[in-house]
Amino acid sequence: MISIAIPTSSRQDGEKMFTRCLNSLWDQTYQNFEVVVTDNSDDDLIQNICDSYKTGIVYYRNPIKGMAQNTNEAIRRSRGEIIKILYMDDFLIDTEALEDILKKFTSDVNWLVTGCVQVDAFGIDGHAHRPRYNDQIHTGLNTIGSPSVLSIRNKDPLFFDENLTWLLDCCYYRRLYEKYGEPAIINKPLTGIGVGPYQMTNVLSHEIKKREYDYLQEKYNK
Repeated sequence: MISIAIPTSSRQDGEKMFTRCLNSLWDQTYQNFEVVVTDNSDDDLIQNICDSYKTGIVYYRNPIKGMAQNTNEAIRRSRGEIIKILYMDDFLIDTEALEDILKKFTSDVNWLVTGCVQVDAFGIDGHAHRPRYNDQIHTGLNTIGSPSVLSIRNKDPLFFDENLTWLLDCCYYRRLYEKYGEPAIINKPLTGIGVGPYQMTNVLSHEIKKREYDYLQEKYNK
């Protein structure tokens, strides 16, 4: 079984994005999964959407704010042998995505990343991103992409560094590499990555970004 870990929060167009995300799961050819939703929202929108599906969703209202903290809570509550991270503004664009991930997740694979495409208000931009690891990824040179392209084995899983928001994925990929080596890769784009003004790279201040960059330089360049 696979757990789909979805950290959620209050955001613009949240109902539309989250519904798109969930519908892409129920369209999958592989259906032996659970959906784990950890919700940072201050209202009941996300919970009401989850309740409308009636089955297959484990919902948890998480009072501890923060993307890293909320994602970690989703990981902790996941029971599947494999955990697929999926942010609420992203979705699976291929109905065989979960099936493809499970086929690639052989016994020697501990983390896996897939291709993706960006999706804005006008639809898919047509440019496919093919992931690869690089040894400078902790500097913000993210050649893998959003955590929504990531799946990990649920065996003593790593957790995201809760000191980070902007570069939390780059730090996490570096730590996965240090523990397991390079990821298994599916170049085929399986995930649509929602882009817009709500993205952290567009919301966070220059000061916060610099602080996170300096934090990772000190962490990895000793």
